[in-house]
Amino acid sequence: MTQAIRYLSEADVVGVLDMPRAIDALADTLTLQGHGSARNVPKALATWGEGSSMHALGSVVHGTGGVCGFKNWVHTRQGGGSVFTLFDADRGTLLAVIEARALGMLRTAAITGVATRTLAPQTSRHAALVGTGPQAVTQLAALAAVRNLQSVRVYSPTPDKRAEFVRQARPRYAFSIEEAATLEHALEGAEIVTLITRAEQPFVNAAALRDCRHLNAVGAILPAKAEFTQDVFERADLVIVDDLENARRGSRELREHFGTGDAPWHGVSVLSDLLANGAGSARPAQARMTLFKGMGMGLSDLALARVVYQAACDRDLGQCLAPQTRENLLLAR
Repeated sequence: MTQAIRYLSEADVVGVLDMPRAIDALADTLTLQGHGSARNVPKALATWGEGSSMHALGSVVHGTGGVCGFKNWVHTRQGGGSVFTLFDADRGTLLAVIEARALGMLRTAAITGVATRTLAPQTSRHAALVGTGPQAVTQLAALAAVRNLQSVRVYSPTPDKRAEFVRQARPRYAFSIEEAATLEHALEGAEIVTLITRAEQPFVNAAALRDCRHLNAVGAILPAKAEFTQDVFERADLVIVDDLENARRGSRELREHFGTGDAPWHGVSVLSDLLANGAGSARPAQARMTLFKGMGMGLSDLALARVVYQAACDRDLGQCLAPQTRENLLLAR
C-alpha cells in the first residue's frame, strides 16, 4: 500500500521537537556525514531589490531507512516563507511537506548547541547573546541546553527590543539574564559569545572578545554581511564551519581572510569531521578561543525533519494528502 504524504504545520513541528532533542538529532546526523553516510547539496542563492533573497538547500542520508530533502525559503522586507520537502531516499517518493519556519529556527540554534557542546570549555558559566530578533530566542535555549550557565548578558542596539527580550526570557531559566546597555558591557567576562544579527558591517573586534573562549558567529550568512572584524582570526586557535562550500560562497568574514579563489582554506575545520572522530570535546587543550561560523546547510534541516516526520507518524499528526503514485504523476503532466 502506498503511504500517504503528510502535511505538517508549524504547530506540529513545535509540538514534537524541543531543543535537547534537536541538538542530539543534529549531532547524530553530522556524525553520519563525517563517516560518509550523509552529504549536503550546496546552497542555491539569489538576491534582488533591497535585501530580498531566495534560498534552496538539499541533503541526503543514505543507507537503510535513508531520506533526502530540500528546504526552500524566501526573505523580503515585506515578509517571507519556507517549506521543507522530505523524500524516501530509496524509493524516491515524497513523504512529507513540512512548514519550515520553526524547523529553521530550531536547526540554526541546534547547530550552535552542537558546536558549543563540542568546543566551548566545560567550565564556561557566563555568556553573551548579541541580537534579539526571533532567532535569538532559540539561540538562548541552545546555550542553556549544553552548558550549566550562571549568567547571560543580552545586547541589541534597540533598547526597547532588548528590554522586552530579557523580560520574556527571564522566567524561563534559572540563571541570570541581564540587559546590557552597550556591546562592551555585554561581552565583558563572557566566555561564550553568540552573534545572531543582520549586521551589514562588522561590529565586534578582537579586543572586545578578550574574555571569550568560544565564539558562535551565526547571523551573517550573505556575502554582503559581516559581524566580526578580521583581527578576530588572530585570537582563534581553531576555526570551524558547518559546511565548507556554503562558507566559501557566502561568508564575507571567511572569504576576506582565507580568499575567494579555488585555493584550499587551510586552518578551517568542518564540524562533522570533528564529531566523527568520536571525541566528546574537540577543543585544543591550550586554545585561547574557538570560532564557529554557521552558514546553514541542508543536513541541519534534514536531521530535524526526519525526527519530526517519525514523531508525526507515531502520533498520527498532520494532514494526510493523496499519495504520490505513478498514475498521479502521469495525470499531472
